[in-house]
Amino acid sequence: MKYNRTIAVFLLAASLLTAAMTSCGDAGADTKTTDAVTVGETAAVTEPTAETRTPHKVDVDALDFGGEELNQAAFNWQGYKYYFFADEGNGDVMNDALYARKLAVEEALNIKIVTEMYGELCNEYVAAIKPIILSGDDVYDLMFNHCIDGIPTYASEGYLYNLDRLPYVDMTAEWWNREQMDVLRLGGNTYYAVNDMMIPCPYVIFFNKEMVANYDMENPYQLVYDGKWTLDVMEKMAREAVSDVNGDGKMDENDSWGITAQEVSKYISFMTGAGQYITDRDSDGRIQLALKTEKTQSMMERFEALTKDNIIYMPPSMDRSDMLTIDTGRLMFQLDAISDAELLRDFTVDFGFLPYPKYDEAQTDYISLDWGGLLSVPGTITNPEMVGAAMELLAWESANEVIPTYYDTVLQGKLARDDDAVKMMDLLFDTITYEIGGNYFGFSAGFGDLFYALPRLAIERKSSDFTSFYEKLEKSANKTIENFYESLENTEAANG
Repeated sequence: MKYNRTIAVFLLAASLLTAAMTSCGDAGADTKTTDAVTVGETAAVTEPTAETRTPHKVDVDALDFGGEELNQAAFNWQGYKYYFFADEGNGDVMNDALYARKLAVEEALNIKIVTEMYGELCNEYVAAIKPIILSGDDVYDLMFNHCIDGIPTYASEGYLYNLDRLPYVDMTAEWWNREQMDVLRLGGNTYYAVNDMMIPCPYVIFFNKEMVANYDMENPYQLVYDGKWTLDVMEKMAREAVSDVNGDGKMDENDSWGITAQEVSKYISFMTGAGQYITDRDSDGRIQLALKTEKTQSMMERFEALTKDNIIYMPPSMDRSDMLTIDTGRLMFQLDAISDAELLRDFTVDFGFLPYPKYDEAQTDYISLDWGGLLSVPGTITNPEMVGAAMELLAWESANEVIPTYYDTVLQGKLARDDDAVKMMDLLFDTITYEIGGNYFGFSAGFGDLFYALPRLAIERKSSDFTSFYEKLEKSANKTIENFYESLENTEAANG
């Protein structure tokens, strides 16, 4: 599966269907997709049908699992809340597409798919799942994980089944993204799945169209098309939008601001968007720190200045109730997740959305960091044939109704208030990448602070002294990598 192939087709199909009814620099080669992206042009395509789609290789006529349960574990976070599971039909088009997928796989394999949802906190989910797996009992067959929490432990301490060994799974098929799974591979095995079932969750920048018009700014969409949507341009627009609205001589939530986000993690995507990753790979293919660069220092200085100059608004409690939003009419750029479109659907202020900006015009591509979860299989499964067949069919069936319905619902129903937004969604998913250092070590000692360096140093501390910041963390971060590899190698050697 290449996002720019599968998703572009369904994206256009969804947009055409909606229109008809009148109603989505310094990067290492191991961390980024390399497909060329053309923005602003859409080729004519034919929507795939059951007859024209590439067939899967699961011999459903020969398989009958006698009503056995396929048990899934997930938690109420990001897309898992809205776009992944449905136990019954209810008339909502997205829900019913998910339910149709479930029924199709259940009928094809004679199984029952059961999903257990935990709370919203990733650490509580991990704490609940670990002892279940350690017990050795075959409780869950598929685990829908956070993008960071639990990821290194699951892989290095033998919690997971090697997906390369699952029967019926064809990772060369277009509904799998072998390229990105190889990006996520740190040992000899494949532990995390990236397929059409796992809808990505990039962060995006929502912008206030009314401010753009009132301040006679350049059209942000055109800037993206021309390859000129850069950090310099975004900063210029953000600065123009700032004003002391009530004239009391201080900047607070009652005034006009340039940039804000509910969570500091949303600032990390500026680093990846600028082509600066926390790690790359050495000559042996092992990951190593790669953050100590002139570009990183430049980013720290830029965002320190934006914070000190009252361009970036920090919510007092980082609670969404305290968040300044575009809908107030006093904010230029709101950083948010695609999955949070549910929260923006009722905004009355006209807005659009953009990818994170390039570092400069010399950077070839826009880069969209995926903050969605990762799918894995516990090492305790006792029926790999059923799990492999179900995983393959769930991925294959996702391209049948789920993906086009997702784009129709999220893009057309909640985000796309203009034709340009369709092309922005196309661009976002064409340029999906993973920050492997963040996925594996984003919450680890030393490493986590480096991953969060931009918000923690430049924005929260209003400092650009990255050299001192880095030197205090480098040793512990390198130790984290060393310990992980030692544990992973021992585990893989023991398991054969």
